[in-house]
Formats: sequence, structure tokens, C-alpha cells
Amino acid sequence: MFNFSKDNVEQTTDRLAKQSDHAIEEIASQVKSTANDLLEAVQDTTENTQDKAKELIRTLKSNIDRLTSEDAASIASKISAGAGRVKDQVQQEFNETYHTLKDRTADTVQEHPLGTVLVAAGVGLLVGYLLGAKRRDL
Repeated sequence: MFNFSKDNVEQTTDRLAKQSDHAIEEIASQVKSTANDLLEAVQDTTENTQDKAKELIRTLKSNIDRLTSEDAASIASKISAGAGRVKDQVQQEFNETYHTLKDRTADTVQEHPLGTVLVAAGVGLLVGYLLGAKRRDL
């Protein structure tokens, strides 16, 4: 009923190993692509935020020059409001980037559950080996 010959078992093992390697390579490629996309998004967000912050600083300097006749409390309030807007915008952009990466990672895991488990197991074995090697060295 079942063919458990050595050749059959070796062929099956080789086939499964190749499929696992392919799945791992595909997931690694997708993770790398997602990481590159995230890096680009973070860089774009950083550049946009820097540009907006520079513009806000110019505006604030202009307002400070114009408002020097006003009392310090009024100026501080306006500066605080401007800084709050920048903080909210930066936080919103980073939240959007985080959710995008989270969704892409979830999609990759759902599309390739076996490969994801194999990659996670491989990482776990590697970390365990490295930690074990450190302890042996001590």
C-alpha cells in the first residue's frame, strides 16, 4: 500500500526540501521588498516632515518678528499650537506607515503560512544556536 523504499523516501525528502527552500526564498524576497517599500515610505515621510517643519519654522520666525510687540504668553501660545500641529502630522504619518507595513506582513503570512512557519523556525533555531554558543563560551 505505501512505498517506503529508501529511494522513494529520499526523493520525497529532496522534493519537500526544494519546495521549502523555494517558499523560504520567496518569503525572504517579499520581506525584503516590503522592507524596502517601508524604508522608502519612511524616507519620503521624513523628507516631507522635514520640509513641513522647515516651512513651519520660517513661518514661526516670521510671526515672531511680526509679533514682538505682543506679550510673551500670546507668542508662546501660537508657537505651542504650531508645534502641536507638526507633532500630530508626524504621528499620523508614522501611524499610516506602521499600518501599511503591518498589513503587508499579515498578507505575506496569510499567503505563505508554511514558508512563514519555516522561516520563523529557522530564525528560532539560529537564535537558540547563537545563545547556546555564547553560554558555552562563558
